[in-house]
Amino acid sequence: MIRSSYIFDNDKVPALALAIHSGHHLPEELLSISGIGEAERFREEDPYTDRIAELFPNRILPRSSRFAVDLNRVRDKAIYIVPEDCWGLKVRRTPIPDDVLLKLQIDYDDWYKLLKYQIDRLLAIHPFLLVLDLHSFNHRRGGKDAPPDPQIKNPDIIIGRSNLDHKHYPAAQSLCDLLSSASFQGGTIDCRSDVKFTGGYLSRWLNHHYSDRLICLAIEFKKIFMDEWSGELFAPAFEELKSLFFHAVRRWLKETYQIVLMERLLMERRRPRRQP
Repeated sequence: MIRSSYIFDNDKVPALALAIHSGHHLPEELLSISGIGEAERFREEDPYTDRIAELFPNRILPRSSRFAVDLNRVRDKAIYIVPEDCWGLKVRRTPIPDDVLLKLQIDYDDWYKLLKYQIDRLLAIHPFLLVLDLHSFNHRRGGKDAPPDPQIKNPDIIIGRSNLDHKHYPAAQSLCDLLSSASFQGGTIDCRSDVKFTGGYLSRWLNHHYSDRLICLAIEFKKIFMDEWSGELFAPAFEELKSLFFHAVRRWLKETYQIVLMERLLMERRRPRRQP
């Protein structure tokens, strides 16, 4: 039931990008009992983060929605059952059948096994690996016409580092500093660490199991590049955000880890715009 794309264009680059909440697909077994509409589901996913991940040669992109299985939660909480599991939304009209629930749990286990296989495969080639766990978040919870949520608790980019060994904090802060100096839409990016989001289960799992072999950073982009209520992408802003993020990461990798990341095409690929 979990659909994913696994793209490894250059195993010589010790970097992997993940966009685990970018997917939108729901299997029919869950779609038929969904208690929320497609637009509402889309608003709580992380649309377009897969396109940021595509800037990097190696990436894993789940195509299934977090409303099927949330890969950023522990197994027992990965499947939304009641409103308390997902921002108070009445996520199911009727309970998930036991056989479907079991299949989703097995798919969750299999996905993590495959992730471990790919991590182990890259670590057999490289002594150290960088993983970027890419997400986005809403900042207009009051409604489409309401003012944005206060900037003090909603920076443009958040780097979650709570799951890291403290020895990696200086490296994470150096990326934060690079992003904070980047120009964006006539101003500068507001990037801070551990504000609102500090990293979920996936980054915690990777940083715990491979504490001496990799660093996984949870990166949250505020949805300043789209209308979170309609799903419309602001293409110029998105292109600018993608470019500044990629170039900051590329410079950071070279200066901090002596990893050379070749520039990929930053223009949007020709394909239909994703929307609810």
